[in-house]
Amino acid sequence: MTSRRIAARYAEALFGIAGERGAVDALRVELGELVKVVQSSPELTGLLERPDIGAERKLQVVQAALSSRFSEAIMSLVAALVRHRRGDHIPEVAAAFDEMADDAAGVVRAEATTAVPLTDDQRRRLVSVLDRITGRKVALEERVDPEILAGMMVRVGDRLVDGSAAGRLRRLREELIGMEGSKR
Repeated sequence: MTSRRIAARYAEALFGIAGERGAVDALRVELGELVKVVQSSPELTGLLERPDIGAERKLQVVQAALSSRFSEAIMSLVAALVRHRRGDHIPEVAAAFDEMADDAAGVVRAEATTAVPLTDDQRRRLVSVLDRITGRKVALEERVDPEILAGMMVRVGDRLVDGSAAGRLRRLREELIGMEGSKR
Protein backbone atom coordinates (compact mmCIF):
# COMPACT_ATOMS: atom_id res chain seq x y z
CA MET A 1 0.00 0.00 0.00
CA THR A 2 1.36 3.42 -0.93
CA SER A 3 2.20 6.01 1.72
CA ARG A 4 -0.51 8.27 0.25
CA ARG A 5 -3.18 5.62 0.78
CA ILE A 6 -1.90 4.86 4.26
CA ALA A 7 -1.96 8.55 5.15
CA ALA A 8 -5.48 8.88 3.72
CA ARG A 9 -6.76 6.16 6.05
CA TYR A 10 -5.42 7.89 9.15
CA ALA A 11 -6.67 11.25 7.90
CA GLU A 12 -10.10 9.78 7.25
CA ALA A 13 -10.33 8.44 10.78
CA LEU A 14 -9.29 11.80 12.24
CA PHE A 15 -11.64 13.63 9.88
CA GLY A 16 -14.54 11.50 11.12
CA ILE A 17 -13.75 12.40 14.72
CA ALA A 18 -13.29 16.07 13.80
CA GLY A 19 -16.63 16.12 12.00
CA GLU A 20 -18.44 14.61 14.97
CA ARG A 21 -16.92 17.21 17.28
CA GLY A 22 -17.34 20.13 14.88
CA ALA A 23 -13.60 20.66 15.05
CA VAL A 24 -12.45 20.20 11.44
CA ASP A 25 -10.96 23.69 11.17
CA ALA A 26 -9.30 23.53 14.58
CA LEU A 27 -7.72 20.14 13.92
CA ARG A 28 -6.63 21.27 10.48
CA VAL A 29 -4.75 24.17 12.05
CA GLU A 30 -3.26 21.88 14.69
CA LEU A 31 -2.10 19.38 12.08
CA GLY A 32 -0.40 22.21 10.21
CA GLU A 33 1.37 23.23 13.39
CA LEU A 34 2.37 19.62 14.07
CA VAL A 35 3.93 19.36 10.62
CA LYS A 36 5.87 22.60 11.20
CA VAL A 37 7.14 21.36 14.58
CA VAL A 38 8.21 17.98 13.21
CA GLN A 39 9.85 19.41 10.10
CA SER A 40 11.68 22.11 12.04
CA SER A 41 13.19 19.57 14.43
CA PRO A 42 15.76 17.30 12.79
CA GLU A 43 15.99 15.30 16.03
CA LEU A 44 12.26 14.62 16.08
CA THR A 45 12.16 13.83 12.37
CA GLY A 46 15.10 11.47 12.79
CA LEU A 47 13.46 9.74 15.75
CA LEU A 48 10.21 9.19 13.84
CA GLU A 49 12.11 7.72 10.89
CA ARG A 50 14.34 5.32 12.88
CA PRO A 51 13.24 1.70 12.61
CA ASP A 52 15.72 0.52 15.26
CA ILE A 53 13.94 2.29 18.15
CA GLY A 54 10.88 0.60 19.57
CA ALA A 55 7.48 2.22 19.17
CA GLU A 56 6.84 2.62 22.89
CA ARG A 57 10.20 4.33 23.46
CA LYS A 58 9.54 6.65 20.53
CA LEU A 59 6.09 7.37 21.86
CA GLN A 60 7.44 8.32 25.29
CA VAL A 61 9.84 10.83 23.76
CA VAL A 62 7.27 12.23 21.32
CA GLN A 63 4.60 12.60 24.00
CA ALA A 64 7.05 14.33 26.34
CA ALA A 65 7.99 16.74 23.58
CA LEU A 66 4.53 17.44 22.14
CA SER A 67 1.69 16.64 24.53
CA SER A 68 1.58 20.09 26.12
CA ARG A 69 1.25 21.75 22.69
CA PHE A 70 -1.41 19.61 21.02
CA SER A 71 -4.92 18.35 21.69
CA GLU A 72 -5.81 14.83 22.76
CA ALA A 73 -7.10 14.05 19.26
CA ILE A 74 -3.81 15.02 17.62
CA MET A 75 -1.76 13.17 20.22
CA SER A 76 -3.94 10.07 19.71
CA LEU A 77 -3.23 10.29 15.99
CA VAL A 78 0.50 10.62 16.65
CA ALA A 79 0.38 7.65 19.03
CA ALA A 80 -1.40 5.50 16.44
CA LEU A 81 1.09 6.48 13.75
CA VAL A 82 4.08 5.76 15.98
CA ARG A 83 2.70 2.43 17.21
CA HIS A 84 2.13 1.31 13.63
CA ARG A 85 5.61 2.51 12.62
CA ARG A 86 4.18 5.29 10.50
CA GLY A 87 5.37 8.31 12.49
CA ASP A 88 7.16 9.65 9.43
CA HIS A 89 3.78 9.92 7.62
CA ILE A 90 2.62 12.97 9.61
CA PRO A 91 3.01 15.44 6.68
CA GLU A 92 1.11 13.12 4.32
CA VAL A 93 -1.69 12.65 6.86
CA ALA A 94 -1.97 16.43 7.26
CA ALA A 95 -2.10 16.90 3.46
CA ALA A 96 -4.80 14.22 3.12
CA PHE A 97 -6.79 15.85 5.95
CA ASP A 98 -6.51 19.22 4.19
CA GLU A 99 -7.90 17.68 0.99
CA MET A 100 -10.83 16.15 2.88
CA ALA A 101 -11.58 19.43 4.64
CA ASP A 102 -11.45 21.32 1.33
CA ASP A 103 -13.71 18.76 -0.32
CA ALA A 104 -16.23 18.91 2.52
CA ALA A 105 -16.26 22.71 2.32
CA GLY A 106 -16.71 22.70 -1.47
CA VAL A 107 -13.28 24.19 -2.05
CA VAL A 108 -10.86 23.23 -4.80
CA ARG A 109 -7.23 24.30 -4.78
CA ALA A 110 -5.67 25.85 -7.86
CA GLU A 111 -2.14 26.98 -8.55
CA ALA A 112 -1.34 29.79 -10.95
CA THR A 113 2.22 30.23 -12.17
CA THR A 114 3.05 33.55 -13.80
CA ALA A 115 6.20 35.33 -14.92
CA VAL A 116 5.35 38.33 -12.71
CA PRO A 117 3.03 38.60 -9.69
CA LEU A 118 -0.69 38.95 -10.43
CA THR A 119 -2.37 42.25 -9.70
CA ASP A 120 -5.37 42.25 -7.37
CA ASP A 121 -7.70 42.70 -10.35
CA GLN A 122 -6.09 39.84 -12.30
CA ARG A 123 -6.32 37.59 -9.22
CA ARG A 124 -10.03 38.41 -8.71
CA ARG A 125 -10.85 37.76 -12.37
CA LEU A 126 -8.90 34.49 -12.42
CA VAL A 127 -10.59 33.21 -9.26
CA SER A 128 -13.99 34.22 -10.63
CA VAL A 129 -13.40 32.32 -13.88
CA LEU A 130 -12.08 29.26 -12.04
CA ASP A 131 -15.08 29.35 -9.65
CA ARG A 132 -17.42 29.27 -12.67
CA ILE A 133 -15.49 26.54 -14.49
CA THR A 134 -15.15 24.23 -11.49
CA GLY A 135 -18.51 25.00 -9.89
CA ARG A 136 -16.69 25.25 -6.56
CA LYS A 137 -14.98 27.91 -4.51
CA VAL A 138 -11.35 28.16 -5.58
CA ALA A 139 -8.46 28.65 -3.17
CA LEU A 140 -5.72 30.11 -5.34
CA GLU A 141 -2.03 29.63 -4.67
CA GLU A 142 0.33 31.76 -6.70
CA ARG A 143 3.85 31.09 -7.88
CA VAL A 144 6.15 33.38 -9.82
CA ASP A 145 8.49 31.72 -12.29
CA PRO A 146 10.25 34.07 -14.75
CA GLU A 147 11.16 31.08 -16.95
CA ILE A 148 7.61 30.90 -18.33
CA LEU A 149 8.40 34.28 -19.98
CA ALA A 150 4.79 35.54 -20.18
CA GLY A 151 1.25 34.28 -19.80
CA MET A 152 0.17 31.83 -17.16
CA MET A 153 0.00 28.16 -16.25
CA VAL A 154 -2.95 27.08 -14.09
CA ARG A 155 -3.26 23.73 -12.36
CA VAL A 156 -6.57 22.65 -10.83
CA GLY A 157 -6.32 19.18 -9.36
CA ASP A 158 -4.62 17.04 -11.98
CA ARG A 159 -5.56 19.34 -14.89
CA LEU A 160 -2.98 21.76 -16.27
CA VAL A 161 -3.75 24.61 -18.65
CA ASP A 162 -0.52 25.97 -20.08
CA GLY A 163 -1.02 29.43 -21.55
CA SER A 164 2.57 30.47 -20.99
CA ALA A 165 4.82 31.82 -23.72
CA ALA A 166 7.35 29.11 -22.90
CA GLY A 167 4.64 26.47 -23.36
CA ARG A 168 3.54 27.94 -26.68
CA LEU A 169 7.17 28.04 -27.91
CA ARG A 170 7.70 24.42 -26.80
CA ARG A 171 4.52 23.29 -28.65
CA LEU A 172 5.55 25.22 -31.77
CA ARG A 173 9.01 23.62 -31.68
CA GLU A 174 7.45 20.14 -31.34
CA GLU A 175 5.11 20.91 -34.24
CA LEU A 176 8.00 22.04 -36.42
CA ILE A 177 10.05 18.98 -35.53
CA GLY A 178 7.03 16.81 -36.35
CA MET A 179 6.60 18.51 -39.73
CA GLU A 180 10.29 18.11 -40.50
CA GLY A 181 10.15 14.42 -39.63
CA SER A 182 7.10 13.80 -41.83
CA LYS A 183 8.83 15.30 -44.92
CA ARG A 184 11.61 12.73 -44.86
